[in-house]
Amino acid sequence: MKIKKILFSQNAPQNLDKTPYADLIKKHGVKIDFYKFFQVEGLSLAEFQKSKINILDYSAIVITNKNAVDHFFRIVEESKIKLPITLKFFCSNTATANYLQKYTVYRKRKIFFAEDGSVQTLVKEISKFAETDNFLVPCPTDSSLNELLNLIDSIPNIQYVKAEMFKIVFPDMVKSINIYDYDMVVLFSPYGVQALYQSFPDYEQGDMVFAASGLKVLTAAQTAGLNVDVWAPQPETPSIFMALDKYLQLSNRKR
Repeated sequence: MKIKKILFSQNAPQNLDKTPYADLIKKHGVKIDFYKFFQVEGLSLAEFQKSKINILDYSAIVITNKNAVDHFFRIVEESKIKLPITLKFFCSNTATANYLQKYTVYRKRKIFFAEDGSVQTLVKEISKFAETDNFLVPCPTDSSLNELLNLIDSIPNIQYVKAEMFKIVFPDMVKSINIYDYDMVVLFSPYGVQALYQSFPDYEQGDMVFAASGLKVLTAAQTAGLNVDVWAPQPETPSIFMALDKYLQLSNRKR
């Protein structure tokens, strides 16, 4: 099947001509559209304060994604808190750990992360400090961290508290797009999978090709019953753009 039209489930970048999207368009002649499948809204400081959580009571922060980074540091700033230099960060993957640099000097912080991006490796790192640290887990108001928290709960002596700092809002995609107009959909978050079926409860994949950026996204898509033909990172294709380029090359050859 020749891929002619691709939907990326995220907002359009600025200066499209200077992005990897432009390279795909030029090299493979595909049409690319963008539509964010969900929105992230931060809880107000007043809403957060209802939890009576004092961030300074915790010696380690568990960060699962960039949204958690953004809203943790937003709450810290709005609360006028100065974080101690001894505060540890445990991140779900390398990209999330690197994203901390937006808010703090990386080399001055004790930052740990799961190199393979798996929940199991992240919890293994956390467990090494079970006897010495107590953990705060910034999270959304839904139950998306169940896998992580259930695994933490299975390890004795790990003390943690969930800190709800943002929420996920799903738009009615039916009003904005026709999912069946596309030959390929690229997913960047497990929430994208949830949003797809929330807007299109009777969705059937048919010949549509799905691509997944990240192991969690791949797992969520497969759990929902989707066949995923393209995903990254893998050894030969560490980025989703490299994976898409490779797939489109092979797809074009089969014509």
